Amino acid sequence: MAHKPGIRQTPLTDLKVHPQNPRDGDIGAIIESIEANGWFGTLVAQVSTGHVCAGNHRLQAAHHLKMAKVPVHWLDIDDETALRILLADNRTSDLATYKNEELAEVLELLAKKGKLGGSGYDGDDLDALLFDIERNRGDLGNLLADNEELAERSAAIEAAGIRSIIIPFALEDYNLVVARLANLRTEHGLDSNAAVLLHITAP
Repeated sequence: MAHKPGIRQTPLTDLKVHPQNPRDGDIGAIIESIEANGWFGTLVAQVSTGHVCAGNHRLQAAHHLKMAKVPVHWLDIDDETALRILLADNRTSDLATYKNEELAEVLELLAKKGKLGGSGYDGDDLDALLFDIERNRGDLGNLLADNEELAERSAAIEAAGIRSIIIPFALEDYNLVVARLANLRTEHGLDSNAAVLLHITAP
């Protein structure tokens, strides 16, 4: 279906992953974000081809979640401009940096409320970030010695009911597992991956 320039809700069947996108994205993390926060933002697509210039991995996540439509900003651009937008969307993200101490404050706030899910971070990420902050300050010895502070942080995460099972996968297997978990949640009317695991491992 031909689309005119502008922003509108668009069936997923009208969109194509750009064949020259050089970036591998964490589709599983995007799926978790959509499930926790809902869909936000728009994809950017080229009118003449239907190729997505920005948001290719969000499109794949939407397919895994069996969404019917997503908001798309359609641009009437040539192929070279589409490629520049594709590359710029990825590269400008790469060039950005974090204010780690401010990031840690935000993550700790969410962790204490048990609301880290869907942020793209977990408790292990937070611990690693805090470790790096102290190491860069030259206070690594103090961090390692401060068992009380570490215990309090771990206790806060545990009190929020957060537990993790870490299972390493190759990227291609990880994306497949996340997609299957999403399908099982939908199929059985379950609201979390933990519920799926309990369901499939029940005697």
